[in-house]
Amino acid sequence: MNDPIIDDLNEEQAAAVMHGTGPLMVLAGAGSGKTRVVTRRIARLMRDGVESRQILAMTFTNKAAGEMAKRVEELGSGYVRVATFHSACARFLRSDGYLLGFQPDFSIYDTKDRDSLIKELMADMHVSTKEAKPSMIGSMISRLKNAALTPSDGMMSGSDVGRLVERLWGPYHERMRKASAMDFDDLLGNFLQILREHPAVAEQYQTRFPWLLVDEFQDTNRVQYDLLKLLCPPPGNMCVVGDPDQSIYGFRGAEVRNILDYENDYDPCKVVRLEQNYRSTANILRAAETVIANNTSRLDKRLRTDEPPGASLLRLKASGATEEAATIVDRIKDLGEEGVGFEEVAIFYRAHWLSRGLEQALKDKGVPYEIVGGQTFFERREIKDLLAYLRVLANPLDEVSMKRIVNVPPRGLGKISLEKLQAAGFAEGMSLREVVGESSMHSMLGAKARKGLKELAETLEKAQAAAQYGAHAALKVILDGSRYVLHATSFGDAEDTAREDNIAELVSDTVQFDAAPAVEEDDGGPPADGLPGYLQHVSLLTSADKKDEGPAVRMMTVHAAKGLEFHHVFVAGLEEGVFPSIRSVDDPETLEEERRLMYVALTRARRTLMLSSVRDRMVNGSMETMRPSRFLREIPKELLESYTPSWRRYDIDEQSSHSTGWSVTPDPEALEGLQKGVRVRHDLYGSGVVRRLSGRGMTARAIVRFDDGVEREFVLEYAGLQLLEDMEF
Repeated sequence: MNDPIIDDLNEEQAAAVMHGTGPLMVLAGAGSGKTRVVTRRIARLMRDGVESRQILAMTFTNKAAGEMAKRVEELGSGYVRVATFHSACARFLRSDGYLLGFQPDFSIYDTKDRDSLIKELMADMHVSTKEAKPSMIGSMISRLKNAALTPSDGMMSGSDVGRLVERLWGPYHERMRKASAMDFDDLLGNFLQILREHPAVAEQYQTRFPWLLVDEFQDTNRVQYDLLKLLCPPPGNMCVVGDPDQSIYGFRGAEVRNILDYENDYDPCKVVRLEQNYRSTANILRAAETVIANNTSRLDKRLRTDEPPGASLLRLKASGATEEAATIVDRIKDLGEEGVGFEEVAIFYRAHWLSRGLEQALKDKGVPYEIVGGQTFFERREIKDLLAYLRVLANPLDEVSMKRIVNVPPRGLGKISLEKLQAAGFAEGMSLREVVGESSMHSMLGAKARKGLKELAETLEKAQAAAQYGAHAALKVILDGSRYVLHATSFGDAEDTAREDNIAELVSDTVQFDAAPAVEEDDGGPPADGLPGYLQHVSLLTSADKKDEGPAVRMMTVHAAKGLEFHHVFVAGLEEGVFPSIRSVDDPETLEEERRLMYVALTRARRTLMLSSVRDRMVNGSMETMRPSRFLREIPKELLESYTPSWRRYDIDEQSSHSTGWSVTPDPEALEGLQKGVRVRHDLYGSGVVRRLSGRGMTARAIVRFDDGVEREFVLEYAGLQLLEDMEF
C-alpha cells in the first residue's frame, strides 16, 4: 500500500516520522532532510488522529515557520500552527500575563524602545551616557535574561558597567511593569515565570499541547530549554531536531549543551541519526567530517552519501589579499565559461571586513555579486560615517556629510540645536562647517554641545592639515580626535567586533591607496591622488553597487550561510587569527564553535570547494605574515589539490603551521633593471607599467598598472614578471 508520507523517505527518516509516543531526538546531519522529517512527522500525527490544535511546533524564524506550515498543508494534512518561540509566548501571555500584573493588550518593546527607556532611567539617576551607552546596558540585560540569570548571580561584578547594570535592573523592570510593557526577552522569561509559579497553568498547557516539536534545537538558549521542559516534562511526547555540529550562535546565547543533555534529561529517549547526506560529494563530506571530529562537545554521527567522490578540494595559497581575491574571481569566471550560472556560486568569509577586497576584484572583472545578510563594505554605517568626515575635509561645503557627522559620536547636539545652528549660518551666509568652527555662534547651545563642537572643529582642522599627506593621515586624525572607534564598539551587541574590524579594514584601504602611485586620468587631467583621489576611488566603487536583476555570485559570512547550499563554494581568509578568529584561539569552547563554523562552511557545497589563505595580509594598516588555519591542516591531504593559476606554480606543504608552501625561486636576471616606469608582462594580466617598488629580498613588491587600467600588487619573488623595455611616462 502506497503511503505518500513515508514512501520517499530513507529508513532513518521514516523511523523518526513513525515514532510513537515518548521523547524523540533526531540528530540531523547537514543536508540530511531534517525539514522533511519534521513536516512529515506533523502530517503523520494529524493523519493518525491528532488534532492540529494539539500540536505545538516551534522554530526560530518566521520564514522557517511559514515554510514548515506550508509543507504540511501541501501534504493534504490541513493547517497547523508553526510558531517562533517569541510569537508563541506572546500569544500565551495575552491570556495569562495578568498573573504577573500585565494587561492583555500589553506593549512589546523593540530594541530601540528598550534603549530609550534605559536612557531615561540613566538621566533620572544622573548617570551620563559617557559611562556606558544605553544600548550596551540593554544588550547586557538581554544576555543575562537569555542565560536565565540576574545581576545577583555575580556574572556582572567587577566592572563599572556591570555595577551600572545592577543599579538599573530593578528600576528598568519596574518601569516596564508600570507601562504594561515587555521587551523581547521578557516574552520568554515572563511566560517561564508563570509556568514555574503556577503549576496549574503549566498543567493546562501540557494538556492543551500533548505533542511538541522543536526544529534547530541546537540553537536554543537556557530559557527556551527550561520552557520546553515545563511545557512537556519527561517522558512527554517531545521531538527535538538538530545537530550539535551546527551550533554556531553562542554569541546570541545558544547553548550547545541543551542538545547534548537532552538524551539524559528525557531518559529513555529514542535517538534517530539522519546520516544520509543528499547534498555534497563524498570528498566534501569526508573533509567536513574529519574537521569536526576534532571537537569534543558533540554527539557521534557520521555522514554518508551515495554521490561519487567528486573533485578534490582546491587549495589556494596566495601571496596577499589582492591575489587571493583576483584568483577566486578568475576561477569563478572560468566556471562561468563552463556553463555555470553565477547564482550557483558563493564566497564565504569569517567576518564582514574581508568582503572589501573581494568586492573590488569582482567589480574589476565585471562579475555581478550580491551581499547576503549584510551590506556592501562601503555602505556599512561606520564606514559611511568616516567617509563623511573625509568628504567634509575635501569639500567644506558638503552640507549632507557635515550634518551626518556633526553629532556622531554624540556631542549633545539635538535636532532643535542643529536647526538653530543652520539658521544662524544661513543668516550669515555660512556653511555648517564654518558655523561649527565659529565658537561665537554657539552661545544658544548648552555647555555639552558647545564643548563637543569645539572638539569637532579642532579635529577637523587638524585632519585638514594632515590631509596633505594622504587619506590615511587624515583618517588617523579623525579616529583619534573623534574617538569614533570607542563610539562604534560600545553598543554592547554582537556587531561591536564587526564594526571595529570594518574600521580597521578602512584604515588598511587608505594605507594601500596612499602607497600606490597616482594614476593619470583618462581625459589627460591631473593624477587623482591624496584624499580627493581616495574619495573618487570610493565613489566609483559604490556607483557600481546598484543591484542587477540577473544572476549574481552570493557573498556572505559563514553565519549567514547557515541553511543555504550552492554548487560551488569558495572559503576565503583561512588563516589563524581570521578563521578561527583571534578572539577564540585561547578559549577551547569558542574554538570548538569556530570549528563548527568551518563545518557549516564546508557542508554548504554540493560539487566543488576552494579553500584559500594568504601569506601576508594588511591588518589595521600594517602588513602581517599569516599562518594557514589549523582547520586546513585537519583536512586529509589526499583530499586537497593545489590550485595553480597560470601565472604561478608552487607545491602544497602543510607539514608545519609556519609553512607557506611556496617553492618558486625567482630568476635574478629576469628582474635585473626592474624600476619604476618600465614595462613588464604577466602571463595572466598581460602588459603593464611598474608604478612603485618597495621592500627588498623576499619581501620586495611591485605595483603594476596593467593596460586594462587595473593596478595589481605582486611579491616579486613569485610574480613571474617579465621585463619588456624601459619606458618612462
